[in-house]
Amino acid sequence: MQRRLETAGLLDLSQISVNTYCDATRDAVAKFQELRSLHISGVCDQATWLALVESSFALGDRLLYLTSPLQRGDDVAQLQLLLSRTGFDCGRVDGFLGNRTAKVLTEFQQNYGLIPDGICGPQTLQALYRASRNSGVGPGVGIVRDRHTAAKHGQGLANLRVVIGQFTQLERLTNDLADRLRALNTNVAVITDVDAHRHAQLANDFAANLYLGIEARESQVCEIAYYHTEGFHSVPAHIYATLAAEAIERSAPWFKPVVNGMRLQVLRETTMPAVVCGFGPITRVIPHCAVLADDLVNALEIWVKTTSLKFKS
Repeated sequence: MQRRLETAGLLDLSQISVNTYCDATRDAVAKFQELRSLHISGVCDQATWLALVESSFALGDRLLYLTSPLQRGDDVAQLQLLLSRTGFDCGRVDGFLGNRTAKVLTEFQQNYGLIPDGICGPQTLQALYRASRNSGVGPGVGIVRDRHTAAKHGQGLANLRVVIGQFTQLERLTNDLADRLRALNTNVAVITDVDAHRHAQLANDFAANLYLGIEARESQVCEIAYYHTEGFHSVPAHIYATLAAEAIERSAPWFKPVVNGMRLQVLRETTMPAVVCGFGPITRVIPHCAVLADDLVNALEIWVKTTSLKFKS
Protein backbone atom coordinates (compact mmCIF):
# COMPACT_ATOMS: atom_id res chain seq x y z
CA MET A 1 0.00 0.00 0.00
CA GLN A 2 2.77 2.45 0.92
CA ARG A 3 4.53 1.82 -2.39
CA ARG A 4 1.32 2.55 -4.30
CA LEU A 5 0.96 5.79 -2.33
CA GLU A 6 4.55 6.65 -3.24
CA THR A 7 3.81 5.94 -6.91
CA ALA A 8 0.85 8.31 -6.63
CA GLY A 9 3.20 11.00 -5.33
CA LEU A 10 1.58 11.12 -1.89
CA LEU A 11 4.25 9.46 0.26
CA ASP A 12 8.04 9.52 0.49
CA LEU A 13 9.19 6.09 1.66
CA SER A 14 12.63 7.43 2.51
CA GLN A 15 11.07 9.54 5.25
CA ILE A 16 9.06 6.84 7.05
CA SER A 17 9.34 3.36 8.52
CA VAL A 18 8.20 1.04 5.74
CA ASN A 19 5.53 -1.54 6.72
CA THR A 20 4.43 0.63 9.63
CA TYR A 21 1.06 2.41 9.51
CA CYS A 22 2.42 5.71 10.77
CA ASP A 23 0.90 9.19 10.85
CA ALA A 24 2.44 10.06 7.49
CA THR A 25 0.86 6.97 5.92
CA ARG A 26 -2.52 7.81 7.42
CA ASP A 27 -2.28 11.37 6.11
CA ALA A 28 -1.34 10.09 2.65
CA VAL A 29 -4.31 7.71 2.65
CA ALA A 30 -6.62 10.56 3.68
CA LYS A 31 -5.23 12.76 0.88
CA PHE A 32 -5.70 9.96 -1.64
CA GLN A 33 -9.30 9.47 -0.48
CA GLU A 34 -9.92 13.19 -0.90
CA LEU A 35 -8.47 13.16 -4.41
CA ARG A 36 -10.56 10.12 -5.37
CA SER A 37 -13.81 11.52 -3.90
CA LEU A 38 -14.07 8.74 -1.30
CA HIS A 39 -14.99 9.00 2.36
CA ILE A 40 -12.01 10.61 4.10
CA SER A 41 -11.02 8.48 7.08
CA GLY A 42 -7.28 7.87 6.79
CA VAL A 43 -8.08 4.14 6.96
CA CYS A 44 -7.22 1.95 3.98
CA ASP A 45 -10.52 0.09 3.71
CA GLN A 46 -11.54 -2.15 0.81
CA ALA A 47 -12.83 0.74 -1.33
CA THR A 48 -9.61 2.70 -0.83
CA TRP A 49 -7.43 -0.31 -1.61
CA LEU A 50 -9.34 -1.02 -4.83
CA ALA A 51 -8.99 2.62 -5.84
CA LEU A 52 -5.24 2.47 -5.13
CA VAL A 53 -4.88 -0.61 -7.34
CA GLU A 54 -6.92 0.98 -10.13
CA SER A 55 -4.90 4.20 -9.97
CA SER A 56 -1.73 2.27 -10.82
CA PHE A 57 -2.90 1.67 -14.42
CA ALA A 58 -2.24 4.36 -17.03
CA LEU A 59 -3.74 4.15 -20.52
CA GLY A 60 -1.30 2.18 -22.69
CA ASP A 61 0.16 0.11 -19.85
CA ARG A 62 -1.76 -3.00 -20.91
CA LEU A 63 -4.08 -4.30 -23.61
CA LEU A 64 -7.69 -3.50 -22.82
CA TYR A 65 -10.45 -5.88 -23.89
CA LEU A 66 -13.51 -7.69 -22.55
CA THR A 67 -12.59 -10.29 -19.93
CA SER A 68 -14.20 -12.12 -17.05
CA PRO A 69 -13.87 -10.74 -14.45
CA LEU A 70 -14.00 -7.31 -16.06
CA GLN A 71 -10.87 -5.24 -16.39
CA ARG A 72 -11.06 -2.16 -14.19
CA GLY A 73 -8.78 0.79 -13.60
CA ASP A 74 -7.92 4.37 -14.41
CA ASP A 75 -6.78 3.30 -17.88
CA VAL A 76 -10.27 1.94 -18.62
CA ALA A 77 -11.83 5.18 -17.37
CA GLN A 78 -9.50 7.21 -19.60
CA LEU A 79 -10.42 5.00 -22.57
CA GLN A 80 -14.11 5.56 -21.89
CA LEU A 81 -13.58 9.30 -21.57
CA LEU A 82 -11.69 9.53 -24.88
CA LEU A 83 -14.33 7.46 -26.68
CA SER A 84 -17.09 9.62 -25.24
CA ARG A 85 -15.38 12.86 -26.23
CA THR A 86 -14.98 11.61 -29.81
CA GLY A 87 -18.70 10.86 -30.06
CA PHE A 88 -18.81 7.17 -29.15
CA ASP A 89 -21.24 6.67 -26.30
CA CYS A 90 -20.01 4.03 -23.86
CA GLY A 91 -22.27 5.32 -21.08
CA ARG A 92 -20.92 6.37 -17.73
CA VAL A 93 -17.19 6.70 -17.18
CA ASP A 94 -16.93 4.09 -14.45
CA GLY A 95 -13.58 2.39 -15.09
CA PHE A 96 -15.17 -1.01 -15.84
CA LEU A 97 -14.60 -2.50 -19.30
CA GLY A 98 -17.94 -4.20 -19.81
CA ASN A 99 -19.99 -5.22 -22.85
CA ARG A 100 -21.02 -1.68 -23.76
CA THR A 101 -17.48 -0.29 -23.69
CA ALA A 102 -16.20 -3.27 -25.70
CA LYS A 103 -18.98 -2.79 -28.29
CA VAL A 104 -18.28 0.94 -28.62
CA LEU A 105 -14.53 0.28 -28.88
CA THR A 106 -15.23 -2.11 -31.77
CA GLU A 107 -17.44 0.52 -33.44
CA PHE A 108 -14.62 3.05 -33.15
CA GLN A 109 -12.20 0.61 -34.77
CA GLN A 110 -14.64 -0.02 -37.63
CA ASN A 111 -15.10 3.71 -38.20
CA TYR A 112 -11.34 4.34 -38.31
CA GLY A 113 -10.41 1.46 -40.61
CA LEU A 114 -8.83 -0.70 -37.92
CA ILE A 115 -9.29 -4.40 -37.29
CA PRO A 116 -12.53 -4.49 -35.25
CA ASP A 117 -11.29 -6.92 -32.62
CA GLY A 118 -12.42 -4.97 -29.53
CA ILE A 119 -8.84 -4.81 -28.23
CA CYS A 120 -7.34 -1.45 -27.33
CA GLY A 121 -3.69 -1.86 -28.28
CA PRO A 122 -1.07 0.60 -29.59
CA GLN A 123 -2.69 1.14 -33.03
CA THR A 124 -6.17 1.70 -31.63
CA LEU A 125 -4.82 3.98 -28.94
CA GLN A 126 -2.87 6.03 -31.50
CA ALA A 127 -6.01 6.43 -33.64
CA LEU A 128 -8.05 7.37 -30.59
CA TYR A 129 -5.56 10.07 -29.57
CA ARG A 130 -5.60 11.47 -33.12
CA ALA A 131 -9.41 11.47 -33.21
CA SER A 132 -9.68 13.19 -29.86
CA ARG A 133 -7.31 16.07 -30.64
CA ASN A 134 -10.15 18.27 -31.89
CA SER A 135 -12.76 17.12 -29.38
CA GLY A 136 -11.82 19.52 -26.58
CA VAL A 137 -12.04 18.75 -22.89
CA GLY A 138 -15.75 19.32 -22.30
CA PRO A 139 -18.33 16.69 -21.34
CA GLY A 140 -18.46 13.66 -23.59
CA VAL A 141 -21.45 12.28 -25.43
CA GLY A 142 -22.33 10.08 -22.44
CA ILE A 143 -23.15 12.97 -20.14
CA VAL A 144 -24.93 14.84 -22.94
CA ARG A 145 -27.16 11.82 -23.48
CA ASP A 146 -27.69 11.42 -19.75
CA ARG A 147 -28.57 15.11 -19.44
CA HIS A 148 -31.14 15.24 -22.24
CA THR A 149 -32.66 11.76 -22.45
CA ALA A 150 -33.26 10.88 -18.81
CA ALA A 151 -36.36 8.77 -18.28
CA LYS A 152 -39.62 10.53 -17.47
CA HIS A 153 -41.96 8.67 -15.15
CA GLY A 154 -45.45 9.89 -15.98
CA GLN A 155 -47.27 7.74 -13.43
CA GLY A 156 -45.72 9.31 -10.34
CA LEU A 157 -44.38 6.90 -7.75
CA ALA A 158 -46.82 4.12 -8.60
CA ASN A 159 -44.89 1.23 -10.18
CA LEU A 160 -41.58 3.06 -9.83
CA ARG A 161 -38.83 0.61 -8.89
CA VAL A 162 -36.66 1.70 -5.98
CA VAL A 163 -33.95 -0.15 -4.07
CA ILE A 164 -33.20 1.10 -0.57
CA GLY A 165 -29.77 0.02 0.61
CA GLN A 166 -29.02 0.26 4.31
CA PHE A 167 -25.41 -0.18 5.34
CA THR A 168 -25.58 -0.02 9.15
CA GLN A 169 -27.62 1.11 12.15
CA LEU A 170 -30.43 3.09 10.52
CA GLU A 171 -33.14 0.42 10.36
CA ARG A 172 -35.82 2.81 11.56
CA LEU A 173 -35.18 5.34 8.81
CA THR A 174 -34.97 2.56 6.21
CA ASN A 175 -38.25 1.02 7.36
CA ASP A 176 -40.05 4.39 7.52
CA LEU A 177 -38.90 5.19 4.00
CA ALA A 178 -39.91 1.78 2.63
CA ASP A 179 -43.34 1.97 4.29
CA ARG A 180 -44.08 5.39 2.81
CA LEU A 181 -43.06 4.33 -0.68
CA ARG A 182 -45.06 1.11 -0.56
CA ALA A 183 -48.11 3.07 0.56
CA LEU A 184 -47.76 4.95 -2.75
CA ASN A 185 -47.61 1.65 -4.71
CA THR A 186 -43.89 1.95 -5.37
CA ASN A 187 -42.06 -1.31 -6.03
CA VAL A 188 -39.48 -1.38 -3.24
CA ALA A 189 -36.64 -3.77 -2.50
CA VAL A 190 -34.58 -3.37 0.67
CA ILE A 191 -31.09 -4.69 1.33
CA THR A 192 -29.15 -4.47 4.60
CA ASP A 193 -25.50 -5.28 4.05
CA VAL A 194 -22.11 -3.66 4.58
CA ASP A 195 -20.94 -4.84 1.15
CA ALA A 196 -21.55 -2.10 -1.44
CA HIS A 197 -21.14 -4.58 -4.30
CA ARG A 198 -24.15 -6.58 -3.09
CA HIS A 199 -26.21 -3.40 -2.99
CA ALA A 200 -25.30 -2.61 -6.60
CA GLN A 201 -25.90 -6.19 -7.71
CA LEU A 202 -29.42 -6.22 -6.23
CA ALA A 203 -30.27 -2.82 -7.70
CA ASN A 204 -29.10 -3.90 -11.17
CA ASP A 205 -30.91 -7.25 -10.99
CA PHE A 206 -34.07 -5.51 -9.74
CA ALA A 207 -33.90 -3.13 -12.72
CA ALA A 208 -34.44 -0.25 -10.32
CA ASN A 209 -35.24 3.28 -11.49
CA LEU A 210 -33.39 4.64 -8.47
CA TYR A 211 -31.01 3.32 -5.84
CA LEU A 212 -31.20 5.12 -2.50
CA GLY A 213 -28.48 4.26 0.00
CA ILE A 214 -28.77 5.01 3.72
CA GLU A 215 -25.49 5.19 5.60
CA ALA A 216 -24.85 5.95 9.28
CA ARG A 217 -21.95 8.21 10.16
CA GLU A 218 -20.24 8.84 13.47
CA SER A 219 -19.73 12.55 12.85
CA GLN A 220 -22.43 15.19 12.58
CA VAL A 221 -23.25 15.16 8.89
CA CYS A 222 -26.06 15.10 6.36
CA GLU A 223 -24.39 14.36 3.05
CA ILE A 224 -26.15 13.24 -0.12
CA ALA A 225 -23.74 11.85 -2.70
CA TYR A 226 -24.19 11.11 -6.40
CA TYR A 227 -21.73 9.66 -8.93
CA HIS A 228 -19.16 12.10 -10.29
CA THR A 229 -15.82 11.56 -11.97
CA GLU A 230 -13.69 13.28 -14.59
CA GLY A 231 -15.78 13.86 -17.70
CA PHE A 232 -18.99 12.38 -16.34
CA HIS A 233 -21.58 12.72 -13.62
CA SER A 234 -25.03 11.24 -13.20
CA VAL A 235 -27.38 14.11 -14.00
CA PRO A 236 -30.63 12.46 -12.78
CA ALA A 237 -28.94 11.43 -9.52
CA HIS A 238 -27.58 14.96 -9.09
CA ILE A 239 -31.10 16.32 -9.51
CA TYR A 240 -32.54 13.96 -6.89
CA ALA A 241 -29.70 14.65 -4.46
CA THR A 242 -30.32 18.39 -4.80
CA LEU A 243 -34.08 18.02 -4.35
CA ALA A 244 -33.60 15.84 -1.27
CA ALA A 245 -31.16 18.31 0.27
CA GLU A 246 -33.58 21.17 -0.36
CA ALA A 247 -36.45 19.23 1.25
CA ILE A 248 -34.37 18.44 4.35
CA GLU A 249 -33.18 22.04 4.56
CA ARG A 250 -36.80 23.24 4.65
CA SER A 251 -38.07 20.82 7.28
CA ALA A 252 -34.95 20.17 9.37
CA PRO A 253 -32.43 22.95 8.68
CA TRP A 254 -30.29 21.95 11.67
CA PHE A 255 -29.03 18.97 9.65
CA LYS A 256 -27.35 21.39 7.20
CA PRO A 257 -27.53 19.00 4.22
CA VAL A 258 -24.83 19.11 1.55
CA VAL A 259 -24.67 17.53 -1.91
CA ASN A 260 -21.37 16.03 -3.09
CA GLY A 261 -20.26 14.29 -6.27
CA MET A 262 -18.32 11.17 -5.24
CA ARG A 263 -16.88 7.94 -6.61
CA LEU A 264 -18.25 5.55 -4.00
CA GLN A 265 -18.33 1.92 -5.06
CA VAL A 266 -22.10 1.54 -5.08
CA LEU A 267 -22.50 4.73 -7.13
CA ARG A 268 -20.06 3.40 -9.73
CA GLU A 269 -21.48 -0.10 -9.99
CA THR A 270 -25.19 0.73 -10.22
CA THR A 271 -26.53 1.20 -13.74
CA MET A 272 -29.38 3.49 -12.71
CA PRO A 273 -29.35 6.90 -10.98
CA ALA A 274 -28.06 6.31 -7.45
CA VAL A 275 -27.51 8.39 -4.34
CA VAL A 276 -26.12 7.62 -0.90
CA CYS A 277 -27.45 9.59 2.05
CA GLY A 278 -25.08 9.76 5.00
CA PHE A 279 -26.57 10.79 8.34
CA GLY A 280 -24.96 11.14 11.76
CA PRO A 281 -24.59 10.81 14.59
CA ILE A 282 -27.16 8.06 15.21
CA THR A 283 -28.51 9.57 18.44
CA ARG A 284 -29.28 12.77 16.57
CA VAL A 285 -30.89 11.08 13.57
CA ILE A 286 -33.21 8.53 15.21
CA PRO A 287 -35.72 11.07 16.65
CA HIS A 288 -36.12 12.60 13.19
CA CYS A 289 -36.44 9.46 11.03
CA ALA A 290 -40.09 10.15 10.16
CA VAL A 291 -39.27 13.68 8.98
CA LEU A 292 -36.29 12.53 6.94
CA ALA A 293 -38.32 9.74 5.32
CA ASP A 294 -41.02 12.24 4.36
CA ASP A 295 -38.42 14.56 2.87
CA LEU A 296 -36.83 11.81 0.78
CA VAL A 297 -40.23 10.71 -0.53
CA ASN A 298 -41.36 14.27 -1.27
CA ALA A 299 -38.14 14.85 -3.20
CA LEU A 300 -38.78 11.65 -5.16
CA GLU A 301 -42.27 12.79 -6.10
CA ILE A 302 -40.80 15.96 -7.59
CA TRP A 303 -37.92 14.06 -9.18
CA VAL A 304 -40.11 11.75 -11.24
CA LYS A 305 -41.66 14.82 -12.86
CA THR A 306 -38.39 16.62 -13.57
CA THR A 307 -35.75 14.06 -14.57
CA SER A 308 -36.33 14.72 -18.28
CA LEU A 309 -35.59 18.43 -17.84
CA LYS A 310 -32.24 20.09 -18.36
CA PHE A 311 -30.15 20.48 -15.25
CA LYS A 312 -27.30 22.94 -14.88
CA SER A 313 -24.36 21.41 -13.07
